[in-house]
Amino acid sequence: MNPIAPAPPTTAPVAHGLSFRTKLVLGVCGLVLLTGAVVLWLAHRSTRASTEALTGAVFREVSARAATHTHAFVLRAAPVVESLVQLADNGLAVTDHERIAAQLLAVLRANPGLSWVSYGDEAGTFTGAYRTPEGTLRINHSRMVAGKTKLVEYDVLPGGSRKVFKTDDDSGYDPRTRPFYVRAKALGRLVWLPPYVFYNQGVPGISCAAPVKDGTGAVRGVLSVDFDLNALSDFVSGLSVSAHSRVFLFTADGSLLAHPDHRGVGAPGARDSGKILTLADVGDPLVDAYRANLRPEYLTSATSDDFHRFEFRHADTDYLGSVTTFRVGDDLVWAVAVVAPKSDFVGDVWRTQVLALVAAALAVLAAVVLAFALANIVSRPVSALIGFMQRVGGGDLEAKAEFGGSREFRQLADALNRMIADLRDRLRLRHSLGIAMEVQQRLLPTAAPVVRGLDVAGHSTYCDETGGDYYDFLVLDKAAPNAVLVALGDVMGHGVAAALVMAGVRAVLRDRAVVAGDLADLMGRLNRLISADHGGDRFMTMHLSVIDSKTGTMRWVSAGHDPVIVYDPADGSFAEVGEGDLPLGVMDDTQYREQTSAAFPPGRVLFIGTDGVWEMPNVTGEQFGKDRLRDVIRASAAGSADSIAAAVREHLTAFRGDVKSVDDVTFVVIKMGTPTGAE
Repeated sequence: MNPIAPAPPTTAPVAHGLSFRTKLVLGVCGLVLLTGAVVLWLAHRSTRASTEALTGAVFREVSARAATHTHAFVLRAAPVVESLVQLADNGLAVTDHERIAAQLLAVLRANPGLSWVSYGDEAGTFTGAYRTPEGTLRINHSRMVAGKTKLVEYDVLPGGSRKVFKTDDDSGYDPRTRPFYVRAKALGRLVWLPPYVFYNQGVPGISCAAPVKDGTGAVRGVLSVDFDLNALSDFVSGLSVSAHSRVFLFTADGSLLAHPDHRGVGAPGARDSGKILTLADVGDPLVDAYRANLRPEYLTSATSDDFHRFEFRHADTDYLGSVTTFRVGDDLVWAVAVVAPKSDFVGDVWRTQVLALVAAALAVLAAVVLAFALANIVSRPVSALIGFMQRVGGGDLEAKAEFGGSREFRQLADALNRMIADLRDRLRLRHSLGIAMEVQQRLLPTAAPVVRGLDVAGHSTYCDETGGDYYDFLVLDKAAPNAVLVALGDVMGHGVAAALVMAGVRAVLRDRAVVAGDLADLMGRLNRLISADHGGDRFMTMHLSVIDSKTGTMRWVSAGHDPVIVYDPADGSFAEVGEGDLPLGVMDDTQYREQTSAAFPPGRVLFIGTDGVWEMPNVTGEQFGKDRLRDVIRASAAGSADSIAAAVREHLTAFRGDVKSVDDVTFVVIKMGTPTGAE
C-alpha cells in the first residue's frame, strides 16, 4: 500500500484565555437560561389559572374513561350468567356433564376475559371450563362417590380434542360448600361475591353466580362465572391515563382487587390456601400515600358512578388522584383508583402556551446566532480534522494529526495519533494471526484415512483464529491398512498459547506413533514433554486409540479425556467406553494404562469429541448437552461417518444461533464395518 502524501497542515492561531468548550458552554447556556427565565416567568403569570382548570378537566376525562372500561370489563359477567340460566331448560345440558362441558367451554372461548365458567348441582357434581395463567383451556369434572370427590381434568387441544391432564380419587371439593354456591342458593338470585380464594388454584378471585331452579322453584344447581384477580390485574395493567399513571381496583372495605404490579401466586392443589390482600398489604409507597389522602365519604354506596378528584404530595412530587365508585350487584361497591404525577398534564399544557413557544423560539434563534459565531472561530481546526480523517479512511496510516486551535483540539490530535499507532499494531497482529491460523489448519488431517472395514470422519472448528483442539489419524500399516490410530486432544484454553502446545504434541506423536507399539508408553512421553515445557501451568486432555477392523476391537489410553460414546443401532442403546487417568502436564510421573474393548459388531458408531461439543451454549445460555448429541447420532446412524459428522455440525450450528463460539469444537466419528478377516 502506498500512503498518500500528507497535506500541509493548516496552522490556526493559538487561542489564549478560556478554552473553546468553556466559551461555547458559557455563552450559549447563559443566553438560553436568561431568555428561558424571562419566558417562564411571563408564561407562569398569564397561564397558571387556566392551566389548573384545564388539568382538572383532562384528568377527570381520562380517569372516567379508565373507570368506564373497568366497569364494562367486570359487569359483562352478569349477562353471561343470566343467559346461561335462561338456557337451563332450553338447550343447556345441565344433566349431561359431557355436553355441558362443551357448552361451557364455548362460552369461555367467546369471553377471553373470563377465568371460569362452571355449573354445580345439588348432588355435588361439578363441571367447569377454565383458562390457566398460560392460556391453556381445561375442563374440570368432579362427582361425589361414596363420600369422596372423584376428579378428572382435561386439557383442550387446539383441534378441539381432549387429553387427560390429571385425576384425583378424592380432591376434597364439594361445590355445595363453596361461597358462590351457598350465597346464590340462599338468596335465590344473581349474586356477586366479595373476593375469596379459589379452591384448587390457591389464588384470590371473584364470582358472579345465579341459581338454576326447577319448575317448583327448588334449586337444582348454580351457574357461576369467575375472574381470578390476576386476570383483573392484567386488565388494569393495560389501562393508562398518562405516561407515568397507575390504575388499580379495590373494594369499599379496602380489599385489593387488581394492581398492575401485584399478582396472586397459586399452585395446583392449593385447596383453599391463599390470602386476600388489602391496600395496606401492597407495600407500594405511592398507594400508601393515596390511601392516606382518600376520604371515607368517597367510598360510600352510590346508585351510579361517583367520581372524586384530589391532590396529594409524595416523594417531593405532586400527584393527582381520583376514585370512581360503582355498584357490583346489589351489595358490593367497587372503586377504580387512578394516580398520576401532576407534571404529566401540566407539562403538556405549559408547552402549548403560545407565549412560551414564541419566547423559546427567540431564545433558540439567539443561541443559533451565537453558535454560528463560535463555529467560525473553530472552523479551521475542524476542517483540518476532516482532511485528516479522509486520509486515514483512504488507507494512509502514516498520517499525523496536527490541528492547532484550542486546548481540546490539541488533545484530540494526540489521542488520534495514539489511536492510529494502535491500529497499525493491531493490523500487524491480525496479519500474524492469519498466518498462524493457516499453518495450524495445515497440521490437521486434510482427509479421512482409507482403512478396510472402517468408515472414518473428523472435524475441528476453532473459536479464535488459532485453537488448542487437535485430532489426527495414522494408518499404522500402509501395506495392509486394517487398523488406524486415532488421536484427539484438548489443550486448556485456546488461542496462540494453546496452538503452540498442540503443535508440539503433534510433532512427538507423529514421530513416535509408528515405533511405539504401547499406547501407554506413548502417552507417558507426551506427558513428560508437556510437564517439562510448561511446569504444570498448562495441561491437556488426550485420547489415543487403535481401532482394528480385523478384530473389531479398540485399544485405548486416556489422559483425562471424556469417554468414547458408543451407539448400538441394533437395540438403540448408548454406552461410554474409555475411563482415563490424569490429563497431560499435571504430574510428570503419571502412569497411564492401556485397555482393550470387547469386539464391536458391524454398524456400531464410535464418537470421540472434546467438551466444546456438548458444552456449546445457545442464546439463553443453555448447553447443547450429551442427550441432544445422542439424539443426533441415533437419527443419522444409518448413514456414513461423513453424514453423521455433518449432522452433528448442522445441529450444533442451528442450536448456537447467532451466539459466538466460546470453545473449540473437535470430534471424530468411526463406524464399524464387517471385520476384514471375516468369511
